[in-house]
Amino acid sequence: MKRKGLSKNRSLLDAKLAPFISLRDDAIPQSGWLKAVRSTLGLSIMQLAKRLKCRDTGVLRLEQREQAGTASLATLDRAAKAMNCRLVWAIVPEQGNSSLSDIVEKRARMLATQMVHRVDQNMKLESQGIHEDVVRKQIDDLTNELIRNGDARIWDHIEGEQA
Repeated sequence: MKRKGLSKNRSLLDAKLAPFISLRDDAIPQSGWLKAVRSTLGLSIMQLAKRLKCRDTGVLRLEQREQAGTASLATLDRAAKAMNCRLVWAIVPEQGNSSLSDIVEKRARMLATQMVHRVDQNMKLESQGIHEDVVRKQIDDLTNELIRNGDARIWDHIEGEQA
């Protein structure tokens, strides 16, 4: 993918992910989605096992693996289809980020701040420090340039970043 087209692609993907953002913070049923949906449909373990062409212990293990976070998407999709449902999943921004564009902007701003402050520190050592307004403007300009150019350095470790 060309770096110059990243912004447009990000906007398109942000639009597709928007409906999922509100679901991000919803609690997963304690028993897991598979068991919750199966039970709500009134489908017994034996009935689902028959539809999946497996033993009832297979359904029990699948429900346990889903709850533990170790079930494969392919297996969950098969079980969903057996219940006349569809598995839908997405990778969405963590809380505090409303879009992929927000993530990129925050990362670019962190890198720009680090870069500008490094130069400012060197200039202060030579008694040539930059005024705060100029520093902010330089950070804003560099942030926009990093985003516009799709600069991959925003994903390198940035000083002060939580691992």
